[in-house]
Amino acid sequence: MKDAAELPITPDFDTWPVTHDAVSVAPERGALRITWSDDQVSLHHPLLLAENDPSPRVLHPLSRETVLNPVDFAPDLQVAAAKILPNGAICVRWSHGDTTSTFHPGWLRGHAYFGEMPETPKPILWTAEEQPGPPTFHGPAALDDPKVMLAWLCALRDYGVARLENLPDQDGLLVEIAQRIGTIRGTNFGPTYTLEIKDDPDSNAYTANSLPQHIDLPTRECPPGLQFLYCRTNTTTGGEGLYVDAYRVAKDMRREEPAHFRALCEIPWTYNNRAKTNSYKASGPVVELDADDQITSVRYNTWLRSPFVGPIEEQDRAYRAYRAFAARAQHDRYLMKIVYRRGDLLGFDNRRALHGRNGYDAKGGSRYIEGLYSDRDDLYSAIRTLQRQIG
Repeated sequence: MKDAAELPITPDFDTWPVTHDAVSVAPERGALRITWSDDQVSLHHPLLLAENDPSPRVLHPLSRETVLNPVDFAPDLQVAAAKILPNGAICVRWSHGDTTSTFHPGWLRGHAYFGEMPETPKPILWTAEEQPGPPTFHGPAALDDPKVMLAWLCALRDYGVARLENLPDQDGLLVEIAQRIGTIRGTNFGPTYTLEIKDDPDSNAYTANSLPQHIDLPTRECPPGLQFLYCRTNTTTGGEGLYVDAYRVAKDMRREEPAHFRALCEIPWTYNNRAKTNSYKASGPVVELDADDQITSVRYNTWLRSPFVGPIEEQDRAYRAYRAFAARAQHDRYLMKIVYRRGDLLGFDNRRALHGRNGYDAKGGSRYIEGLYSDRDDLYSAIRTLQRQIG
């Protein structure tokens, strides 16, 4: 393999190891054809190459962002010739103008199509029996060791819930950890909040009552993707956290109650908060699917739903499907029960892991839990950045 220090820069700051050398290159139907050392063959579109040319005329060398736009390239641009340089880089000569572009072979391999799309991490779905508690990591180690931090974040991504334990009782620690991951997402509750009993609560969360499983802020166009709860002390009786993998609930309903599942995916519900000083409202189906029919998000909260307005037949379909989902979300088969312990920090995917709690005796001890929101994008970025740093 070639020395990466000799190779061209790439249009990003990622590491692209040269795991396979290019053994032959040639134009093919205007594209670049590469045969690799493992006999795999890839075709690279001329506009894909031209837009990612690492030369300063196309790519800013500091920001690594393209300085041209698609109309700056000839629509009939083609690869006229290509060759492999001594350092393993691949040089392309273009059909228009007397210019060439040189590409990093690891980057080209990383963006090659070999008949199947690259694999991406898949969520690990669970029931209470399969996952009685959240994946748990030593908090102080995660703060000191990027590998432990990465393991925690990957578990949060894959399971939708993961915990740090044995953290110190420290002002500002929750914010510090969240900002290591990304940006804190402020809401009408502020940049952070404390789960405490209020004399005039603007949410059921600020009472000692039990809470059925739900997501937070379904009243937003895009509800926060992440939530973090940091327990600084808890000597009360009751108040256990109740967590449910809504993706697993939806998957089971797709197989066992397909009519209700379709209704959950097709019928939008409107949610609005019940505060005196603001009014947030948003709509969406309970279960969101992507173009590949995979579950990507859940919007579910029983006490913030607006009345469903529509034909009586559609109302019947909507309410029956919602009730079926609620019955599963509250069933012991799916409930992961968590005792909030001093020094625990629980992260969870707010659009996947439904959370609730048992009621607790507010007069029987003290309970101090801080919380804040962030987004999935921050989690995914932090994972990729740590993977890049660790190598």
